[in-house]
Amino acid sequence: MSFSQSLTINDDIDAAAPEQQGELVLCRHCDLLQWLPPLQEGEQAHCQRCDHQLDVRQVQPILRPVLYAASALFMLLLANLFPFISMGVAGNRSEMHFFDTSAVLFTEYHQSLAILVWLFIQAVPAFCMAAVIYLKLGMLYRLPARIWVARVLFMLKPWSMVDIFLMGLLISFVKLVANADISLGLSFWAFCIFCLLHLRTFQVIDRHEMWSRLALAPKVPVTAEAGKTGLSQQLKLCPCCTAIVPLAQQHCPRCHTRVYPRVPASLQKTLALLVTAAVLYIPANLLPIMRTVSFGNVTDSTIISGFLLMWQDGEYPVALVILLASVVVPIAKILIMFWLCYLVLAPVAVRSKLTTRIYLLVDWVGRWSMVDVLVVAILAALVRFGLLMSVYPGVGALVFAAVVIITMLAAISFDPRLLWDQPARTGEQV
Repeated sequence: MSFSQSLTINDDIDAAAPEQQGELVLCRHCDLLQWLPPLQEGEQAHCQRCDHQLDVRQVQPILRPVLYAASALFMLLLANLFPFISMGVAGNRSEMHFFDTSAVLFTEYHQSLAILVWLFIQAVPAFCMAAVIYLKLGMLYRLPARIWVARVLFMLKPWSMVDIFLMGLLISFVKLVANADISLGLSFWAFCIFCLLHLRTFQVIDRHEMWSRLALAPKVPVTAEAGKTGLSQQLKLCPCCTAIVPLAQQHCPRCHTRVYPRVPASLQKTLALLVTAAVLYIPANLLPIMRTVSFGNVTDSTIISGFLLMWQDGEYPVALVILLASVVVPIAKILIMFWLCYLVLAPVAVRSKLTTRIYLLVDWVGRWSMVDVLVVAILAALVRFGLLMSVYPGVGALVFAAVVIITMLAAISFDPRLLWDQPARTGEQV
C-alpha cells in the first residue's frame, strides 16, 4: 500500500475475526467505538463516521523524528547566535538578532507581549523538539517522567508558532523594502530551516503508537461492541493518550489524566470565551497596534489602517493576507464557533462530517491571526533609528493578542462530540 493510501474502517472489518481486527479505539471527535486494523508503514486509518484520522503508521517511527528534532534544535541554536536581519536607512544601519523580537518589547515596557512572543517562537518550539527526542528515546528505554513529558508536549503543540512568525517576517520585508535596504543574516536562513524541520517533525509523529510503546493501554471490557458510541457503553476516551477508560474510573491508568465523558461545562466555557473575545475585538481594532516615528512625525496605526496603507501602496497580496488574518479569520472564527454551539442546542439533530471538518478547520486557522502581533514585534526590533525612523508597539497589539488566545481557548474548550450526541437525544440510531 502506498504512503498516501488511507483506510476507512467499515463493516467488513467489524465482521472480521478478533485477531484480525486489531484493537478497539474511540474516535475523539464523534465517540464511535470501532476496530482499528493493523496498519503497515505508510497507511492511515480514518473514522467511519466523521472521517477523523484515528491512526497512521510512519516509516522509521523513532529514527526520523529524532533526526528531524535534533536538526531543528541545532538550527534554532544557530538562529540565536548570529545576526538575523539588518536594515539600512539614509546611511544608518540597524541590526536585529532573533532574540530581539522579545527583548526589545520587554525594554519598551511591553513585558506581557514580550513574554508571549518569546514563548510562541522560542520556548515552546524548543521544548517540543527536545520532548520529541526524549519521548522517542523513551520508546526504547524506560526514561523517567516520560508520561509527563508526553502530556505537556501535546498540550503545547498548538502554541508553537514558528510558521506564523515566518509569515510575519515576509510581511515585514514587504513593508520595509521600498524605504530601506534589507540584508538577511545567517540566522535568518537557519531559522527558515528550523521552521521546516519543526513542521516536519510533527508530521512524522505517530501519537497513537508512541503512547502504546511508552506505556500499556488499559484493557477494554469484553462487552464493548464496535459500532456504538463509547458513552452508551459506559466508556470514555482519555483526551491525552487516547486510552479507553471505564466511565466509573476517574483517572486514566496510563497517563494519569483526569478523564471526563465530555469536556466539563464545554458550552458554557466556550460561549463565555467567545463573548469575551467579541467584546475585546472592538478595542483591538480601535486602539493603535503600532506607532511609527518618521522624521519626528508620530503616526498611530490600527489593524484596518495598516491594511488600507498596504492596499494604497499597491501591495495587494500582503494587504489581503493582513485582512484575512486580522479581520476575516477572527470574525469568522467567532461566528462559526457560535454556530457550532447553536447546533449542539438545536432541537433538530445535526450530525455530519462537514460540521466536524469545519470545527477542525476553524481550530487550525485561528492561530494564524497572531501574524499581525508578530509583525509588530519584528518591526519594533528592527526599525530603531530614533527620530529618523522607529517603530513602537501599541496597546492594541496586546489586546489583539488576547483576542487570538481567547478564541484558541474557546476552540479547545468546545467538545465536538456534543454535535454527535444529538441523535441519541432525538431517538435516532447511530
